Amino acid sequence: MALRAGLSLSDLDLDQLWAGYAGLGGAMSRSELQAALDGSRDISDHEHDTIAQALNDHFVVKGQNHPVSYSDDLAAAHPQDEDATH
Repeated sequence: MALRAGLSLSDLDLDQLWAGYAGLGGAMSRSELQAALDGSRDISDHEHDTIAQALNDHFVVKGQNHPVSYSDDLAAAHPQDEDATH
């Protein structure tokens, strides 16, 4: 599952996601995170995985699985898109 879809399925708002992301060591500002989710900012695999971890942590706390894909999972699912942004 993509980042934006994960956010849509969670009950998190952008501020809550940013707080979780920053708590995991994420370095993007809130506006940069918004741009990344909107697809108007390219992000590294590390940034993608940190956002995915923040979302998945939320789902696990809610007693759910961790549905948001990490960059390795996305690359394995779409090897031809390995150089594409997330």
